[in-house]
Amino acid sequence: MLKHLFQLIQILFSVVFWRQCVKKFRFFVHDNVLAIPRLASMGPGTTISPSAAFAYPENISLGANCLINHNNRLYAGPETKIVLSDGVMVGPDVFMTADYFSASMKDSTATHSGKAADIFIDKNVRIGAHSIILPGVVIGSNASIGAGSVVTKDVPDNVMVAGNPARVVKTLS
Repeated sequence: MLKHLFQLIQILFSVVFWRQCVKKFRFFVHDNVLAIPRLASMGPGTTISPSAAFAYPENISLGANCLINHNNRLYAGPETKIVLSDGVMVGPDVFMTADYFSASMKDSTATHSGKAADIFIDKNVRIGAHSIILPGVVIGSNASIGAGSVVTKDVPDNVMVAGNPARVVKTLS
């Protein structure tokens, strides 16, 4: 017991601990607190978790009564948009990107691979935990995305998709 307490005290007074705390706080302030007021639009009743993050928030629109859950990452690009219509619920740890991958950390504006294209999610869509929505995807109204899915293509209205890559597994009534 005393050994564990000593280890905890060592960690709390370590440079690594405090460096990581400062980085986490800067990330929270920049990508959440300062980003939310810069969103292109946000409808009434929308809830955003404190651990959600937005890149290019001025290119992200959220409808009314949406849920942006824990550890969601919505990355629009400088020339691309992410639009969520009313009633979209996003499970925890979901990643959406409408932008290219960067060539390197040193030159983050140079593209490496993939494409950049808008993402549009229609009304009353449910996106399961740990899903990934890639550039150019349109998800139809009342669709459901299974947990852990990788959505690479458009999803029609009123269907459930799942898998990697996501494919229709069920028609919803």
